[in-house]
Amino acid sequence: MATLLALMFSTGSDEFGERKAFFGSMVFETVKMDNGNTGITTGIDNPVPIIVLFLVLTVIMVMIQIVYRGLKERRDQLLNEMPGN
Repeated sequence: MATLLALMFSTGSDEFGERKAFFGSMVFETVKMDNGNTGITTGIDNPVPIIVLFLVLTVIMVMIQIVYRGLKERRDQLLNEMPGN
């Protein structure tokens, strides 16, 4: 969404045409209509980069959770091994 907003504000008032972002997956198009108004179209042209980003972020989040749980277990183990516990 932020990418589409950046595309929208980077288009000048007299510029018409199609602009793509995020490896061609997001599209922002401005066209001059017959009555002189400007028509705007936004959307997703190719969902593959978005799906890949979602999968990569999911894998990273799972890895962070696994490392956190492992470190927490190790901390608990070290605390239990301390004398006086």
